[in-house]
Amino acid sequence: MPYRLVLLLSLFILAPTLYAEAEIERIRLGDGIDMDLRRFSAEGDTLLLGFPCDLGMGRAEAQAGEVLSRRGIEVWMADLLGAHFLPIAPSSMRSLEGREVARLIRHAVETTDKRIILIASGYGAVPALRGARMWQAERPEDTRLGGAILFYPMLNAHNPQPGQPLEYLEVVHHTRLPVIVMQPTNTPTRFWVDKLKHTLEQGGSRVRVELLPGVRGHFYDREDATEAERAMARRLPELVEQALQQLKQMEAP
Repeated sequence: MPYRLVLLLSLFILAPTLYAEAEIERIRLGDGIDMDLRRFSAEGDTLLLGFPCDLGMGRAEAQAGEVLSRRGIEVWMADLLGAHFLPIAPSSMRSLEGREVARLIRHAVETTDKRIILIASGYGAVPALRGARMWQAERPEDTRLGGAILFYPMLNAHNPQPGQPLEYLEVVHHTRLPVIVMQPTNTPTRFWVDKLKHTLEQGGSRVRVELLPGVRGHFYDREDATEAERAMARRLPELVEQALQQLKQMEAP
C-alpha cells in the first residue's frame, strides 16, 4: 500500500476557543520538553507538519488547517516556541537547532502510515530544514519525508548589506528534499529567490518557485493588509493544495 501523504502543519498556533473540534495531544519530545499537538484528523493520504513565521499567532494558518482537513488532508499543529517558553521573534526561530522537528517527524512515522510534508513560513523555515536534515541522517532509508513547502523563507545567514553578497545558513547548502518556495513579489527577498533556488539545488534539492503577485511577506496575518493580500490570504488552503500537487509531480519518476 503506498504511503499516505502527510502534511505536518505543526507550528501554527491557534486559539483553543476558536477551534474546539481539534483533538489535542500532549507528547514528550525528550529532554523534559512537552509539546501540545492540535490535530485535525482526515481520512486522506496527506498529513501536514508546519511551522509558523515569527509574527502573529497563526490564526489564518489554523483556519487553513481546518479547511484542509475537511478536504481530506490531515493537519497537525504544534507550538514549538511555546514548548521552550520563547517569545515570537526571528531570533527565537533561528535559535532552534531542529531536534524538536526531527522528533515530531519520528512521532508521525511511528503513529501513522502517512507520508510527511513540512510546511513553514518566514524564519520558521530554519528549524524546519534543520530538523529534516537531522531526520534524514538518523533514518536515511526512510522515504516518508516527502518534501517541504516554504512560504517566503528567511534563510539568510545575516542581514543583507549594500555591496555584500547574500550568504545563506549552512542548512540550505545541505538540504536534500523536494521544495516548493511560495514567494511574494512585493518584498525584497523576491530579488534573491533565484539564488536561494540555486543554492538549494547545489545541495541536492529539487526546487520550484511559485511567485505570489501583489503581496508582501506575512500577507495572511498583516494588520495593514491590502485588498490583494486579504484576497490571497483567503486562497491559503488552495495555495497549499497546489503546492502539494507540484510535490507529487516532482516525486514522479
